[in-house]
Amino acid sequence: MSGINSLGGINNYSWLFGSNNQKQNSVSQLWNAYGNFQSNATNSLAGLTEVNSNLKAVLASYDDAKTAFSSEFKETMSDLSSSAAKIKEYNFQVAGDDAISTKTETDKDGNVTTTTTYSKELQAAIDTVKNFVDDYNSAVKFFGDNSSISKRVEMMATTFSDTTYRASSLATIGLTVNSNGSMTINEAKLAETIINDPGKISSVLGKDGLAGKAESHVTFANSQADKLFPTAQAMIGDQLETASVYTGKAYRNMTAASNMGNLINMMF
Repeated sequence: MSGINSLGGINNYSWLFGSNNQKQNSVSQLWNAYGNFQSNATNSLAGLTEVNSNLKAVLASYDDAKTAFSSEFKETMSDLSSSAAKIKEYNFQVAGDDAISTKTETDKDGNVTTTTTYSKELQAAIDTVKNFVDDYNSAVKFFGDNSSISKRVEMMATTFSDTTYRASSLATIGLTVNSNGSMTINEAKLAETIINDPGKISSVLGKDGLAGKAESHVTFANSQADKLFPTAQAMIGDQLETASVYTGKAYRNMTAASNMGNLINMMF
């Protein structure tokens, strides 16, 4: 019966029925082999645990990023929607003899300083336009800064930067359009236009102008809200699925069953 089911060159039947020395040597080799097996298994499990920990960290970072994006998106769209609605209904008829007043002073060195003061009504009208422009610029920046996240966000960035096509019209009321679609206000020119041609302000910025277009953009963006930020699978890639397989309960159970089989084969 020699050569059957041998372990380390020693016949298993010798281990069962042989001398004490033979039994002791066989047992010693068996437990040395099992000790090595346990050590390797522990190292493998430690590796899997590290992969699992890293996977959890990546997914936690993904959740944080998605939450931050969604929160800023909602706030940005809400602010722009509110300021656009206000512009649409705003009455820019604030003309008056004292709407704009200037005061010139000369100091002892001959330096001349001119101070311009706006009436309360005119200042309120200017501030309303400023708030709207600021909110629109925030939307342009938000989508521009995040355009690399997904094709849909990139599309939103293009949509909100369409002020470049209105540059000449906006310039007539004191708004300069920058290359990225954001706007800069020439306050003096805006104030003069509000006083001298308030209807033009309403036409360029009102319901048939930029405010109406802004509301249309916001509605479109909100309809895409749940699709703007990519899924974890799309953002992280196939590594997510692979890591999930090799750190899952099923894999550990499969490994445990295989290990038990290996031990039985070693013993018999």
